[in-house]
Amino acid sequence: MPIVSLNDFLKQHPVRGNAYVKEKGFRSLYVRVGPRYLAGVLHPKVLDIASAEVIKKGRGTFTALITRLHAQGYTLYAECVHNERLVPKLLSLGFTQLPGDGAPSFYLIP
Repeated sequence: MPIVSLNDFLKQHPVRGNAYVKEKGFRSLYVRVGPRYLAGVLHPKVLDIASAEVIKKGRGTFTALITRLHAQGYTLYAECVHNERLVPKLLSLGFTQLPGDGAPSFYLIP
């Protein structure tokens, strides 16, 4: 199955799905769409960013993606963030950190 763009994936899977997708500036991007409980509330359509690797770090590629998706009204979930530089950036963008051990996860509700 060919890898589609993130925009095409979101059109093809408006409610539920998962895939590696193509996105400008990313070497690898794996996303999921589906329901998720956030802070005890069920959100029917959340875009999980489960794995992301940009081609050139520190150039705002990930931030631009988050900003665009948030402006489009998506509830976002950044799963198990291992990049320590990204943690304060997500918080500055309005993400809420979920409590827990290990790599932190974050969510942003429009």
